[in-house]
Amino acid sequence: MMTYDIPYYLDYLSPQIIGRLKAEGEKIGEIPGLVVAAGLRSAFPNVETAEALLFVGELYRSTREKLNRVLNQRKVDRAFLDQHVIKLRERNRARAVDSPEYESVIGRKDDHGRIVIGPLAESASTDRQISVPEFLKGIHVTLFGPPDTAKMSINAMNALNRRPPDEPQIVTQLVEALGQVPRWGADNEDSKTPIMVNFLRGCENLTACFDRTLRFEDPKNGRVYELEESGLSIPIKRIPGLALPDGSHLLDGNPLPLHLYDFAMHLFHNWSRPEALVFYVPKLENEEEAEYVRTMIEQAESQIKKRHPEYKLGSVRLFVVFENPRAIFRIREMANTLYPFFLGGSLGWHDFLASTARVFKEDPNYRIPVKADPNIVINHIRESHHILVEALEPIGGISIGGMYGVLYEDGNQDSYQVSMVGYVKDVVTQLKRRLDGFWVAHPAFVRPGMAIVEAFRRREENAADSSLLDLIRALVPDEREQNLLLDFIEGPDVDGLLKDDPRYERAVLAATLSKSEVIANDELEEVRYNVFQAIQYLADWLSGNGCVALPATMKNAKGEDVFVRIMDDLATTERSRWELWAEVHHGRVSIEQFEQILVEEIEFIKNDRATQTKRVQVKWQGETTKWYPVAEKLLRQLVTDSNPVEFVTQLLMPFTFDFV
Repeated sequence: MMTYDIPYYLDYLSPQIIGRLKAEGEKIGEIPGLVVAAGLRSAFPNVETAEALLFVGELYRSTREKLNRVLNQRKVDRAFLDQHVIKLRERNRARAVDSPEYESVIGRKDDHGRIVIGPLAESASTDRQISVPEFLKGIHVTLFGPPDTAKMSINAMNALNRRPPDEPQIVTQLVEALGQVPRWGADNEDSKTPIMVNFLRGCENLTACFDRTLRFEDPKNGRVYELEESGLSIPIKRIPGLALPDGSHLLDGNPLPLHLYDFAMHLFHNWSRPEALVFYVPKLENEEEAEYVRTMIEQAESQIKKRHPEYKLGSVRLFVVFENPRAIFRIREMANTLYPFFLGGSLGWHDFLASTARVFKEDPNYRIPVKADPNIVINHIRESHHILVEALEPIGGISIGGMYGVLYEDGNQDSYQVSMVGYVKDVVTQLKRRLDGFWVAHPAFVRPGMAIVEAFRRREENAADSSLLDLIRALVPDEREQNLLLDFIEGPDVDGLLKDDPRYERAVLAATLSKSEVIANDELEEVRYNVFQAIQYLADWLSGNGCVALPATMKNAKGEDVFVRIMDDLATTERSRWELWAEVHHGRVSIEQFEQILVEEIEFIKNDRATQTKRVQVKWQGETTKWYPVAEKLLRQLVTDSNPVEFVTQLLMPFTFDFV
C-alpha cells in the first residue's frame, strides 16, 4: 500500500481517485515522477512549461514535510477542541451562554502546553515596522472576483472607469478628489470551483493584466473589451487555502498542494514585476501555519534567485485573511512570523463565523448569528475589528474589513436604495473602527465606496463639512431612509465589552449570542432560507461556477420586503450548513422538519415557482439538471451527519473530475 506525503489530502481525494488520475494522466519526461492531467499542457503551453513545472516540483519537495506537520496538527487540534467542548457541556448546562460564568475552550492547553485557541499568555511582540510599497499605500476598496475569464478580468481592472451615465455629480467629485485606484482581489479561492483549467486561465489573464495586453472580443455581439489607459485596479491574487489538494498534478503519486501550485505558477511567470507579487493567503489558523507559509515563500524566492540573479529577495508580499477563530487571537504572532513578507490582513467574516461554529459545534447553547441578519458586521464583528486594528496599526500594517455582498436589481429603485443604505452603514462602521479598507462583490459598488471614503475623511477633518450628507442625499433619495441613515452615522458604535470582562474572548468570536434579534436560528423560515440558498449554491458550484448572486429580500424603512441579491460563495454556504447542522444536531429542528423543507425547496426550484419575494437564480435546466440531485444528497449529508466533514470541499472536490 502506498504511503502518501500528506495523508490529510485523502479526506478530499481517495486513493482510488488518485490512482485513476495517475493512470489517465500524462507523464512528463523532463520531470520524473510528475503526472499532469491529459490535455492541460497542450491547452496551456505558455503556462505549463517544463521549467515552470520543475519549479513547482522542487518547491513541493522542499516544503512537503512541514506542510504535512501543520495539516496533521489541525486534525489533532480539532479533536482536542471537540473533547473539551463536550467536557464543558455538563458544567455549563445551567448557565446562560451570555453569562460571565459560562466556561469556554478558549485558553485551554494541550499536553504540550500549547494554547489551542485564544491569545498566548505572553504575547510575542515586535518593533519591526512593516514597509508598505508605494503602490499599496492609501485606502483599500477591493473588488473581489475570479480572474478566469478575460471579460471579468478586464471589467475588474477597469472598475474605476466604470462610471454610469446617471452617476450623481457628488460621487464623481469625491472619487476624483480621493485620487486613488481600487484593488482587485483576483480570487482563486471561495469564489471559484477549483477546476484546473480555471486556475490556468486565471494565470494567463493575470499575467496579461500586468503586461497590459489583455483583450477580449465578445463573439455574441462583437464588442471589444480592453484595458483602459489609466486608473486601472491593482490586482492582488488570492490563492487557495492549505487544505485543498491538486489532483491534476501528481508528483510521485501524490497530489500537489493546490495553494502551492497556484502561488508558484504565478510567481514563476511574474517574478520580474514586484507589483504582481502581492497575495491574499486565506484560512491560516495560527503562527505555526504562518511559519510554513514563510518557509514556502523563502524556498520559492531562493529558487527564483538561482534562475534569475537579478531577482530581489523579499519581493513577495502577503495579506492574511484572518477568518478563523484561532487566527484572530494570534495576529501579531503571525505578522511577526511572516516578516518581512507580511503587509496586513483582512477579516473574512462569513468563514470566520462558519469556523467558529465548527469550534463550538458540540455546545448546544451556542448560536451562530443568523444568515438573515443584515447587520452582522455592525453588531457582531466589532471586537474582531478592534483586535485587527490594535494589532496592526502600531507596526504600520494594513487593516481591511470584510465583504459587502448585497446587490441591487437593475432598474429597481427600491432595491438600489435598500442595498445602498446597507452599504453606507457597512462602510461607515468599518471606517469608524479605523480600518484601512473593505471588500465589495460587484464593480458597481467601487465608485460609491470610494466616494464614501473621501466624504468620511473630510468629515473627520472638519465636522462642518457637508460632503457626507450631500452624498447620502444623492445615493438615498427617500427622506425617511436618509434620516435613519444620518441618525446611524451620527450615533455611536454598538456597545462592546471591556477586555477584562470574562465574556470578552467569546464576544470576539460572536459566541455569546443567546437568541438573535432578527429571527431565531430554529425558526423554520430561517431554516428554509438557508436551505434555499445553500442548495442553489451547491448546484451552481458543481456546474463550475463558485459565486452566484442569489435572490433574497431586505426590509426598507417602511418595513416592506424589497428584492435584492446576495452574493454567495463557498464561505456563505459553509456558514449556512453549520447553522443548519447545529439546529438539527441539537434537536431544535427535527430531521423530519429539515427533510420536509429540503423536499419542498427542491420542488420550488425544479418547478421555478417564483413569487414577488422569492425567486430562483440557479435554474433547474441544462447543466444543473444532473447536479441538483447530487446537491440535494450533499446538503442532506452536510446537515444530518453526526460527524460532519470539516470543509464542504471534502465532499465536493471529487466532482471536479469528469469520471466522478
